[in-house]
This record gives sequence, C-alpha cells and structure tokens, in this order.
Amino acid sequence: MSETTLSPAASSGSPDPTDDVAAMRNRLRFYRTRAEQLQYALDHRLPIEQAKGILAERYQIDIDAAFELLRSFCRNNNMKIHDVARTLVEQPSEGDRRISC
Repeated sequence: MSETTLSPAASSGSPDPTDDVAAMRNRLRFYRTRAEQLQYALDHRLPIEQAKGILAERYQIDIDAAFELLRSFCRNNNMKIHDVARTLVEQPSEGDRRISC
C-alpha cells in the first residue's frame, strides 16, 4: 500500500485563501456594475419624472396621461424620451414649442 500525504490546508478542511480573494473580487465587480447601472437609471429617470409633472400641471392631466403624451411625441418624432424630458425640464419655454396636445 502506498501512503498519500495531504497538505495542511487540504487536511484541515480550510478553503484556499486565493479562492476567497477571487470570489471577493467577483462580488466587488458585480456590485460596482450594479451601482453604475442603478446610478444610470436614476440619472435618466429623474428628468422624465420631472417632465411628466410639468406636462401634467401645464395641461391639467394626470401623470399617466402626461407620460403617454411625452412617449407619443418621442415616437412620432423619433426622439429619445430622456432627451426630450431633459430639454423640457431645462428649458421650459423651449418645451412649450416642442410638445403640444
């Protein structure tokens, strides 16, 4: 019979520290990406919400109707909703000329 020698790490049952470091790096990469995605969503959603409020107040319509108005305008003019919303929020008088019921 031959004897098999085990390394101390294998015989003690403790995991390899390099595996822990690699796993932590992967988790860190995942959470950084997630944070960037969430920040992007927040940055793009805020002007849309503000524009909905402006349109709802201006035309005395509810928020859902304001969003539909904004969305329809963007579809009909092949424009990104975020860009139109940002223009409406930053330059309300410009928005008056661009979006109408």
